[in-house]
Amino acid sequence: MEQFTLVFEQHGYLLLFGLGFLEFIGAPIAGIPLLIAAGGLAAIGGVSVPAIVLAAALGGLTADVVWYSAARLRGRSLVDTVCGLSSNPKSCVLSVERRVASVGPWYLLPAKFIPGAGNMVAAASGFTGISLGAFLILDGLGLLAWASVYTGVGWIFSAQVEEMVHWASQFTIWLVALAALLIGSAGVWRVAKVRMHRVGHRAMEEAQG
Repeated sequence: MEQFTLVFEQHGYLLLFGLGFLEFIGAPIAGIPLLIAAGGLAAIGGVSVPAIVLAAALGGLTADVVWYSAARLRGRSLVDTVCGLSSNPKSCVLSVERRVASVGPWYLLPAKFIPGAGNMVAAASGFTGISLGAFLILDGLGLLAWASVYTGVGWIFSAQVEEMVHWASQFTIWLVALAALLIGSAGVWRVAKVRMHRVGHRAMEEAQG
């Protein structure tokens, strides 16, 4: 546990920023476990809860701005890519876009807690024409809430988090290998999904033409 704490004190905030960015850019990575672990560490001292929350939220906001800007610039040509990177095939950006259009910008506040919508809502906001100012404020608040909740869970259950970190430290090599295998497999699957979406849309366009 001491080694993990030392590593996190040195690189944890940068790691949280990176994981927040990767999760919401569409990479097959989940930042929630690390947020919970960070919250547990904060409860025993050494790391700052506000810094944890801010680092993860800024990483997520950076990724969301990338998708929002790409959607505004490229429009519908981006749909296949975004749908293929969705963590939930049933929650393609088109269905999220309909929800954003019906609810308005306020949908950004709870979106990070809605399965399948977290990394879709930024592109959907770009498609629906939500202003950049409203997007930054509401998406930023939603990300701060997301990071705060899971950091708070780690804080509350710090004793259990410490036990889990201690247990995991005994199997570090195997856990890293398993995580790399799962992330690699998920990445290959998402790339395949992007291609399948593109092929399907081309076939549909040819049939209609």
